[in-house]
Amino acid sequence: MSVWEAIATGFDGGFVPLGPRGLGLGASGELSAQELAWREQRVWEVLRGLGPHTWDGDGGAVEGVDEFTRRRFADLPTGVQSVVLLMRALVGRPPLVLLDEVWAGMDDGMVRAARAYLRDGVGVGENQAVVVVSHWEDEVPWGVEDGVKRFRLEGGIGMVP
Repeated sequence: MSVWEAIATGFDGGFVPLGPRGLGLGASGELSAQELAWREQRVWEVLRGLGPHTWDGDGGAVEGVDEFTRRRFADLPTGVQSVVLLMRALVGRPPLVLLDEVWAGMDDGMVRAARAYLRDGVGVGENQAVVVVSHWEDEVPWGVEDGVKRFRLEGGIGMVP
């Protein structure tokens, strides 16, 4: 599976690339020309916002977003795979995004790029909710000033700090 196909599986939630350019089939089993065009544009948007050119560090990145899309997902370093999976989670603009230990394996440049992308209003829109699961509060890209509601588990007991 290529990076492009891995990201595009996020539209329909499967793990096998289907449909034209791997952009899925949609609920009806066939995408309209308009939906197909939107999906292709959306993959490029996510790649422009989170692709290798946005990372400060090397991260195993290659030059050029287009070339990056053709790389085999399985051959990528762990951190790069994590970024691609974040792109997959965001590409379809789901109403609820669950980010569970999302920074695992990413280098500092990847984390900075991902946090900026999430915070800037492009990665996650107004009509989307995000749940961040982490052991560290500073890993949450947003703060209380952004309207974040925090919930903490301590000793198996849930509490609002």
